[in-house]
Amino acid sequence: MSLATKTALASALKELMQKKTLDKISVKDITDLCGLNRQTFYYHFHDTYELLNWLYINDTKEIIEKMYNQEEEFAKYNLLLEYLMDNKNLVINTFHSFSDEFITGILLNFIKPVILEIVTEHIGDSPAAGDADFIAELYSYSLIGLMYDWVKKDLDRSQLPLFEKYINLLNNHLSLIKNNH
Repeated sequence: MSLATKTALASALKELMQKKTLDKISVKDITDLCGLNRQTFYYHFHDTYELLNWLYINDTKEIIEKMYNQEEEFAKYNLLLEYLMDNKNLVINTFHSFSDEFITGILLNFIKPVILEIVTEHIGDSPAAGDADFIAELYSYSLIGLMYDWVKKDLDRSQLPLFEKYINLLNNHLSLIKNNH
């Protein structure tokens, strides 16, 4: 029941953030939309910020699970881009709700596990495996920078080739690392 309740609260928040930034959404708005009471909300989450963080962490887990079913390398990255496009207003309103520093932290928590999974899978147990976390963090920050620019352009699809270049750069770098160790 607890996961179902958290999921219902997160779905309500996601729906509300299609139209508003987080600072314009109250706990009452969330609980009214999903038919729960405020006490239930506060039993599971301290505030709307914690709920938003849980939402992104939970969605990250789902993306990583889906990655295991993808054979093509580009399809794995595409899951992340699809998530961003499918949740365009959520992403844009998240960016508009917080300071750059806070957004970077949220995005790092969301993106780094996905990139780390790709890096670890790519370089396996080579001697470079000890650097997997650093490599994932480096490429996560690069992707976050691209995302900031993309959000400023309202997630315009014309920017997608930049992400393809990013993916190619990451794949080429990981191949070099794997082959040189």
